[in-house]
Amino acid sequence: QKLKQLPETPATLNDRDKLIKQLKTDLTFFENIPPCFDPEAKECILAREVYEYATFLSVEKQDIAEYEQHMSVLKTYYDEQFRSLIPNSQKMYTVLGLYLMYLLAYNKIAEYHTEIELIPNQEQHNNVFIRVPVALEQHFVEGSYNKILSQKQNVPHEAYQFFVNKFVDAIRFEIARSAEKAYESLKLADTHRLFMIDKDPELKQFIANNSNKEGVEWQVRGDRLYFVKQKADAKEIPSERMI
Repeated sequence: QKLKQLPETPATLNDRDKLIKQLKTDLTFFENIPPCFDPEAKECILAREVYEYATFLSVEKQDIAEYEQHMSVLKTYYDEQFRSLIPNSQKMYTVLGLYLMYLLAYNKIAEYHTEIELIPNQEQHNNVFIRVPVALEQHFVEGSYNKILSQKQNVPHEAYQFFVNKFVDAIRFEIARSAEKAYESLKLADTHRLFMIDKDPELKQFIANNSNKEGVEWQVRGDRLYFVKQKADAKEIPSERMI
C-alpha cells in the first residue's frame, strides 16, 4: 500500500527502491511461495506483485543485473504450473514484452526466439506489449531501420524506451562497422539517414564515439565524413630472418 502511494517520479526513486528492498526482505519470511512444495495463492499473488514492481524499478534505475535477477524470479510465477493456482497478472504481458525487448537490446537472439515461442500467437499479433518487440525484430531482419526508428517514438510503456534505445544503439554500431568497410567517405547529409540520427549535435557525438573503434578514424572534412584506416606500425625485421 505504501508503495502505491508514492508517485513514480525521479524524486521518489530512492524511497521506492528502499521500500521495495524491504518488501523483498519481508517475502523471505513467507513459507508458501516458491521454492516450496505447497504454494499458497494469496502469498504468491503478493510476491508476484512485489517482483513485478521491482522489475520496472530496476529498468528505471538502469540496473541490468538486478533486472535479470527479478525476471528469473517472476518467470516462475508466470509458469503454467502457477496459472492453475493464481489468476494471470494484468501486468504479465507488459513484463514479458519488456523482457523480449531486453533480449533484443542485448543481442540474445536465441533466447528471444525461445521466449517468443512460449507466447500464444494471438497475443503476438494482438497484444500491444508483445507486438512492439515482435515488430522490431522483424524490421531488423528485413533491414527496415527507418521503421525501427519510427517505433522508437511509439512505445506502450515508458520502461520500454530504455531497451528500445539500447536496441537502436546496437544496430547503429553494426551499421557503423559496415560503413567503415564499405566506404572511404560519405556525404554528411547521407549519414543522418544511414545512422538514423536527425539532429546535428547527436550525429557529431556519434561520430566522436565511433572514431577509432576498430582502427578506423572518422574525420569530418567539409561536407563529408571520411573513414581513415590506421596503418599498422611497420615492425623491424630481425637481421637473422633476412639471411
